[in-house]
Amino acid sequence: MLLYLGLAFLVTAGLWLSGGSAATADNTRDHAQFLFFFEHAARAVVDLRNPFFTPLFGAPYGVNLMANTAFLGLAVPLIPVTLTVGPGISYALALTIGLAGTATAWYVVLRRHVTDNRAVAAVMGAFGGFFPGIVGHGNGHPNISAQFMLPLIVSAVIRLKSTPHPVRTGVVLGLMAAYQVFLNEELLLFTVGACVVMILTYAVSRPADARAQARPFLVGVAVAIGVAGVLTAYPLWFQFFGPQHYRGPFGWAQFYGADLAIYTGYGSNSIAGRLGAASPLNDDPGETNAFIGLPLVLLAVVIAAVQWRVMAVRVAAVVAAVFALLSLGNTIIVNGRETGVAGPWRAVSYLPLFDSVITIRLALVVVPAIGVIVAAGLDRLLTGLRGVPRALVWGLAAALLLPLVPTPLRVTQPDGLPAFITAGTWREYLDGGTLVPIPPDPYSEPTLRALVTTKLETRFVDGYFLGPTSPENPIARYGPPDRPTGLLLTEIAVTGLAPDVDRELRDTARDDIRFWQADALILAPQEHFEVLRRTVTALIGREGEPRDGVWVWDVRDLR
Repeated sequence: MLLYLGLAFLVTAGLWLSGGSAATADNTRDHAQFLFFFEHAARAVVDLRNPFFTPLFGAPYGVNLMANTAFLGLAVPLIPVTLTVGPGISYALALTIGLAGTATAWYVVLRRHVTDNRAVAAVMGAFGGFFPGIVGHGNGHPNISAQFMLPLIVSAVIRLKSTPHPVRTGVVLGLMAAYQVFLNEELLLFTVGACVVMILTYAVSRPADARAQARPFLVGVAVAIGVAGVLTAYPLWFQFFGPQHYRGPFGWAQFYGADLAIYTGYGSNSIAGRLGAASPLNDDPGETNAFIGLPLVLLAVVIAAVQWRVMAVRVAAVVAAVFALLSLGNTIIVNGRETGVAGPWRAVSYLPLFDSVITIRLALVVVPAIGVIVAAGLDRLLTGLRGVPRALVWGLAAALLLPLVPTPLRVTQPDGLPAFITAGTWREYLDGGTLVPIPPDPYSEPTLRALVTTKLETRFVDGYFLGPTSPENPIARYGPPDRPTGLLLTEIAVTGLAPDVDRELRDTARDDIRFWQADALILAPQEHFEVLRRTVTALIGREGEPRDGVWVWDVRDLR
């Protein structure tokens, strides 16, 4: 565990050394979002607010945080850290715990179900906790890097078939599943699917044993579902039916299918990638889910063929094959070229929940399954075959695994906020209403950082989150529903072209100001600043004033 912690600190070194002020360079926006989640969880508990909802951005609608991966499973336990040293350190600590904890969980499960060799379990545990995909998600997705419950859930499912205490084991399984809901639901969905494949493979392979073990297994599963259902009933209701809930399909999810060739390449966040062997298909450092290299894939295939009779290998091989096929998305792509062949995922891609899955993340099931296969193969070579030099076996393992050793996450200092926010000048304008950045941005990272900087005392109309397209249309989109004035200002910010402001545009702007409950409009330095300033002045009917790095229009009299 100390070795795993040391490796986790190496990966997150940039975040720690900055004192929590740095952001993950390859995904600053999601990093800012999680800083808000940590801060909100702390304030919600201290001030007895609803932890599943916030009215502080996306105003006046607010944001359903339960539907936005609020990461309460670690954000709540880390409240003392957040309140003491800030959400930046909480982010670094959560990521460190996630990586080291996942490796430890895999070590425990491998020792329990796959190998008696501590060294094999330790090495492959490190693989399970630090493969490129899980480290890549450290770039803004600490909830996906925190996979420490998943191996334990799989282990509990395995033990249900033979435990003399199915009710007790079922209770533990239900508690773990409920906790995973507050870490990441997407990964829990994948794990449930992997367990279904695992159970079916076992039942087909050993039908007599499966029938004999069915009763305790089903009792345990029923208890687990009951426990998890009771504990998560209200949070899940709030997520799927509460205020500002949304539903799929996610229009962008279908573009994230895995290219078959990525399983044979190396990601940019591994040693091999940093030394120049990164696959040209690795265009997103945050989604390096499947980049483990051709040699390891070939070895896993050979081991699976040779040790097919070993149940752990057979189950892992089937799980890996099924999820590898599903990860290819709706249409199979090989080395950047569409084959025109439909992927198996197409059959389920329009079902509820499945229509919101980013399919390339299904590879997060494939890679640990390959790790199980390799662990079983190393165990066989080291303990079951006489005459095979141990140095040769470990040399082979080193050759395959060292290229995948992670490198530290790249960090950067985010752009500074204007003194209007950092010096507290906003207090002179905010009077129970909202601040309106010009233009309102559905991907606004500065809004999230401003909320954290002001300890959640401000309120904005924009922000980066998922919500419904409109009050009448629950299909998911980024940011709040559009308003005419917001769309106008966004177009001007992009093109630099402004229309002649007439009475109709002014009336519309005043309607939107009232709808937004706006106290002040804020224009920060940006491209086309002067065009935006003149347009807002014409829409409001009076000039704004420069205050601490921004231009401000006080519109409280127009609400």
